[in-house]
Amino acid sequence: MQKLRTLRRNPGVSGCEGDGIDPAHFEPVGVQRVNDLRAWQACHVYKNAVYRLCAEGPLSTDWTWRRQMEEAVAGPPAHIAAGFGRLEPADFEHYLVLARSSLIESQSHLRDAVFRGHITEAVCAEHERLAEDALREVTGLMESLRAPKAVHTDRRGRERRVVSGDREPPRHRDTE
Repeated sequence: MQKLRTLRRNPGVSGCEGDGIDPAHFEPVGVQRVNDLRAWQACHVYKNAVYRLCAEGPLSTDWTWRRQMEEAVAGPPAHIAAGFGRLEPADFEHYLVLARSSLIESQSHLRDAVFRGHITEAVCAEHERLAEDALREVTGLMESLRAPKAVHTDRRGRERRVVSGDREPPRHRDTE
C-alpha cells in the first residue's frame, strides 16, 4: 500500500458542484486508492473540463485537433494510476513525469485553439488555471516521493529484497 498523504472527502460536508474540488471540505488521510490522490483528482477535473470544451462549437468539428487535445488530457490521470500501481517511488515518479509532460502538451493545444479561433482568450485562461492546478498537484506529489523518508523507505525495501534474494517485491505485506 502506498504511504502517501492526501486529502479525502469529509463526509460531514455537503457535496461540491460539478467536478470542482474545494480543499476546505477535505481532511488528511492515508491513500487507499489512486483517486484519493489530489494530483489524480486535479487531472481528472481538468480532463473533464477539456472534454466538455471539445464537445462544443468549432472544436467539435476539428477532428484532428480534438483528438490530439483529448489524448493529451486523458494521459495524466492514466499515468498517475499506472505509477500508483508501482511499488517503488522511483517508478511512480517516472509516471508522474509523463503526467506532467502530457499536461504541458495540453496547455500548448489550448493556446493553439485560441490561435485557430476555436476558443477565446477567456476560455483558454479558465482551462489554463485548471491545468496549472493539476501541474501544481503533480509536482507536489513528485516532491513528496523525493522526500528523505520516501527515499529511505524505498532503499530499505530494495536492500531487503537483495538480501533475501527476492526479484519481485512482496505482494501481500502489511505496512502499519
